[in-house]
Amino acid sequence: MDRRVGGTVALVVAMLVLADRFGLAPATRPWVNVLYVWSLLLAGFALLLGAVHLAGVHLGRVRRGEAEWPLSVALLAALAVTVGVGLADPRGIRAPAVEWIFDAVLAPGQATLFALTGLFLLTAIHRFVRLDRPGGLWILVGLVLVAVVQAPWPPDLLPPLWARLADWLLVWPVMAAWRGVLLGSALASLWIGGYLLIRGPGSRG
Repeated sequence: MDRRVGGTVALVVAMLVLADRFGLAPATRPWVNVLYVWSLLLAGFALLLGAVHLAGVHLGRVRRGEAEWPLSVALLAALAVTVGVGLADPRGIRAPAVEWIFDAVLAPGQATLFALTGLFLLTAIHRFVRLDRPGGLWILVGLVLVAVVQAPWPPDLLPPLWARLADWLLVWPVMAAWRGVLLGSALASLWIGGYLLIRGPGSRG
């Protein structure tokens, strides 16, 4: 029964948001705005709950002396410093210390992780994109072209045709495929929610 209620709520919310995005039901706009605000509140609460859970897990690792517990100590110290600095200044995220932590610590870390994505892409290309497979060469050429254009090269080093071609790939075929994936996922969620609502979570076939 609980799953059926949850599926009903998810289905109704998804249909309201979808109708609002397509402009099919302008009268539901106030309700959709309320749902957006609720989603932001729930996301903030989920983030806070996740931070508390993360602290509890790593405190347990430190107390038990598990392997790599110094990394847990470093994570807890960073979490305590960041939260403490944010709570100590009434300006919150606009505090100079918080902005320095973001600019000097978080942003370089994010840039490092983004740079590592290139290595993961190369690994994925090596494993899954074979030149002898149909379409493999085109996928490899597109990946290399987009990666080269998006890299921080000086604009004068690349032919203008490369930049225009990469922009065209990102705006038209890539974005079209991505929107198709998102729309397909949304329709699949609606279908599964409706199926669970009608047949029940314990039904078979």
